[in-house]
Amino acid sequence: MTCSRQWIDAYVDDELDPSARWQIEQHLAGCEACAGLRAQIAARREQVRAAAPYYRAPDRLRHSVHAALRAEAAGPRRWPWLAVAATVLLAAGLVWSVRSNRERDLLAQEIVASHVRSTIGGRLVDVPSSDRHTVRPWFNGKLDFSPEVRDLAAEGFPLAGGRVDYVGGRTVAVLVYRRGNHNIDLFLWPSESGGDSETQRNGFTVLHWTDAGMSAWAISDIARDDLQRFRDAVRARP
Repeated sequence: MTCSRQWIDAYVDDELDPSARWQIEQHLAGCEACAGLRAQIAARREQVRAAAPYYRAPDRLRHSVHAALRAEAAGPRRWPWLAVAATVLLAAGLVWSVRSNRERDLLAQEIVASHVRSTIGGRLVDVPSSDRHTVRPWFNGKLDFSPEVRDLAAEGFPLAGGRVDYVGGRTVAVLVYRRGNHNIDLFLWPSESGGDSETQRNGFTVLHWTDAGMSAWAISDIARDDLQRFRDAVRARP
């Protein structure tokens, strides 16, 4: 067989039948490049699995499972059908959780890359200003939404400005705040899905939450407790 990244991915994910798996193993035994690629993919998968945050299943899924179990207790003859229904719901919940974890992991990687790129590339802000009444109107016409810009100077996080970036396949707003000599990037875009999460990447703390129809991601190299206080200040209603 010829070298193929697709086949190696399927092999690592254990998605092949025995015959195809045997062929891949024979190829790996004689191909140093593919063997190295397999080791790289397997190592990255373990890193993602170790770093990915845990998320609870959606409330609607848990309620559906609980309702099915209550109905089973009231009518034992219906148990086979309810068992199948509960199994399907549980499987759907597991698929949703794995997919959600992967999507969040990829977004976190993009957030970190954007933060580092803006710092070393000298494009920290497109509109430098500590006045939210200057920063918010600047986004008009550049985005399909209007981000809320909070003045958090009283909480110890003065506004430094804002910029437009591209994350998760869409254009997003980035508000830049300061904490001493450190920058905090706050990424915002419309989204109703997702819960709170926290991860550490490359020396940065990355926090995610959803509030008032907006997905928010905060990243910085400041102390974890300080970034949590920043998140709480952003979420607090004025």
